[in-house]
This record gives sequence, C-alpha cells and structure tokens, in this order.
Amino acid sequence: MIPTMLKRSFAASLFAASLLSANTDDNMAQTLMKLRAEVESLDTKIQDIQDETKATMRSLVMEKNDLDATIGRETLKIKQLRRELAKVRKQIEEAGRNSRGIEPVVREAIANLQAHIAAELPFKTQERLADVKRIAEQLDAGLVTPQKALVQVWNSYADEIRMSHENGLFKQTITLDAKERLAEVARLGTVMMYFKTPDDRVGYAAKDTKGWYYKEVVDEAGKKEILDLFDAMHKQIRSGYFTLPDAIAKSEVK
Repeated sequence: MIPTMLKRSFAASLFAASLLSANTDDNMAQTLMKLRAEVESLDTKIQDIQDETKATMRSLVMEKNDLDATIGRETLKIKQLRRELAKVRKQIEEAGRNSRGIEPVVREAIANLQAHIAAELPFKTQERLADVKRIAEQLDAGLVTPQKALVQVWNSYADEIRMSHENGLFKQTITLDAKERLAEVARLGTVMMYFKTPDDRVGYAAKDTKGWYYKEVVDEAGKKEILDLFDAMHKQIRSGYFTLPDAIAKSEVK
C-alpha cells in the first residue's frame, strides 16, 4: 500500500508537471506568433527595399540616357565648331594673300561665332560677345588687317572648344528674382552651370522657349548636393562622382 502522504506528493508532482507543460506550450505558441510577425515585417521591409531599388535603377537609367544624349549633343557641337574652322581654313587657302578675299571669310566667321555664343550656356555671354564684336569693330575701322582679325577669330573659336573640356569656378552676374546679383558659378564644360550667391542661395542655368534663366533649387537635398559640389571644387576636386540636380538644358542642336 502506498502511504497517503506519498500519494499526495505524487499527485502534486503530476499537477505541477502538467501546469509546467501547459505554460511551456503557451510560451512556445506566443514565441512562434512573435517570430511569424517578425518574419512578415521583414518580408514587407525587403519588398519595400526591392521596390525602392527598382525605382532608383529606373531613375539612374533615365539619367544615364539623358547624359548620353547630352554628351552626343556636345560632341556634335564640337564637331560643328571644328568643321567651321576647317571651312575657314579652306577659304583662307582659296583667298590666298589677298586681303579683300579674306575679309568676307572673317566676317562670316565672326557672325557664326556670335550666333554660337548667344545660343550656348550663359557663361560670361556678354563678355564673350563683346570680345568678338571688338574684332569686327576694329576691322570696320581699319585698325587691324583682315589677316590679323582672322587670327583673333581663330583664337576665339579655339577658346570655345577648350571651354567644352574644362570645369571651373568663376564669378559672374546673374539675374535672380528679377535682380542682378554677383554669384559664384561652377561650370561643367558647356553642359551644366550651377550658381551660389553670397547668402547660399543655389541653383542652375536652365533654358526654355524664351531663352536662358537661372532656376533656384529650394529642396534641402538638392541644395546640399550643389553646396557639396562648390566645396569640392574649392578643394580643387574637379573630377569624380557627384550626385547633382539635373541641370542639363534639353535644348535642340541646330
């Protein structure tokens, strides 16, 4: 016969074991539910990241296509300038040493160069046009020979080609809020030009059907990107990878 006290102790042990088993099952169920919730949350985050990555890749592909098209346009412009130089060279050869034969060639080259400068990125446009106009005025006044004027025009064409390969920081007057302001400009070849005023207003040169204008960038991300560009260029870092607001003027090349 099992003593009564032993029976009670055995029954209590069975009850405790049963209770412990029930609590363990409940804990496991709660843990599993928590793990399932975490997995679902992670799945959602992964899907969001994948969607964001796809959207970023699409945006980058579009930007690359825009840049490729811009590079193509700039390459075409350079080829046009070089063709113009070749044309002038051929006309000079045909005109020989006859000043009267060279003068029409010089005047045509001046007119073509003025049209090119007026249509291009608004980088010191008035100064560049004034330099070319000065050549024409000196030629009109007989202060220079057609041969000398031709050399000056030739150098101006060479400067235009050189500009397309150079990045740099400069100062120039821009029109912002219908007011003339002296600003610092970062010119990236003849493709893009950003500006920064003394009070850290930033933006870029843009073009519409009416011509060139200066568009201010007001969103914080875009402002930081432009300010980072100016900071890098002040540190003589003029090549490398930069994230910038799209400042490519979508103008057609004639």
